[in-house]
Amino acid sequence: MQNSRYEKAASLAALGLLLFACYQVLQPFVFDLLWAAILCFVTWPLYSRLREWHFSANRAAATMVLPIGILLLTPFATAGFSFTEDINRLLQWLNQSVHTWPPAPEWLERLPWVGDRAKSAWQSIGEDTSRLVNLARPYALGAGTWILQQGIKLGGQLMHMGLSILVLFFFYRDGERVAEHVVVAVRRLAGERSQRILHIVRSSLRAVVYGIIGTALVQALASMLGFVIAEVPYAFVLGVVAFFLMLIPAAGTVVWLPVALWLLVEGETGRAIFIALWFLLFVGTIDNWLRPVLISREVELPFVLIVFGIFGGLLAFGFIGVFIGPTLLATSYALVLDWLISNENESIEDAGDS
Repeated sequence: MQNSRYEKAASLAALGLLLFACYQVLQPFVFDLLWAAILCFVTWPLYSRLREWHFSANRAAATMVLPIGILLLTPFATAGFSFTEDINRLLQWLNQSVHTWPPAPEWLERLPWVGDRAKSAWQSIGEDTSRLVNLARPYALGAGTWILQQGIKLGGQLMHMGLSILVLFFFYRDGERVAEHVVVAVRRLAGERSQRILHIVRSSLRAVVYGIIGTALVQALASMLGFVIAEVPYAFVLGVVAFFLMLIPAAGTVVWLPVALWLLVEGETGRAIFIALWFLLFVGTIDNWLRPVLISREVELPFVLIVFGIFGGLLAFGFIGVFIGPTLLATSYALVLDWLISNENESIEDAGDS
């Protein structure tokens, strides 16, 4: 019996050492695996439909991975190819001796009561802009170096995203088998409550992912439409960038504000005002009503949990935390709520029996 205890302890220690070694090997790719798993979960109904059309597992997986890879990798690859040229243009622009601010448009001067003040404000903005450019000129080289470093990081992220797309293919192909193993493992750990726990996890993850991705997709399409109407170049690329930024509340300003300022500097005042109004009054309000609707279709969750989960997950895990954070909080909330309801029901039943 004593030898048996030693053998059991040695087996557990060996198992722990093995798991730790596996974690050390997979640690650089943990978020790639999570990102691929989230993409697989979100798009699994489409894959199932392909399988119903008598596609083989490999063919269906390849059919799913190809458009997803093009959609995710194209904007980053395009930005990477033009990155050096954009840096050179920025440095040349900052090093120019003269930067002219466009004169105030005539219609601005003709505004009743506020025309003179609006014209003065326009001129003040031009003077402030020139001073800011002159102030930023000595730091242009340092800014260019920083941007180059960020570009290198972007290349690393692009490599990880490409790896996620590769892993996604195998998740599609072997997803049913992996899901069976997960169900068996949860059943071994949770016993009779395993089905309820799996249902809560599935509902919470689906609500968070559909709510976040669905809202960001609608906002990205609306952003792309606004750029097309305003005849902004690279409208498709900007729309894809907007999709990733719209996953984070209020981050869409990073897309439309520089575009509006660029149009203003180019003298396209009307189009700049249109872009600002389009995003402030239309695109920026979509998430206020669409995200709660999409989330409530699956499960009732306090919206504050989603907000804290997005920002907390982003700070803790990076971009993938936008999905991990809300999912963890939503699943924990649903499990605790289910546990409380079960205890209340048991208390009522005990009171009735007594």
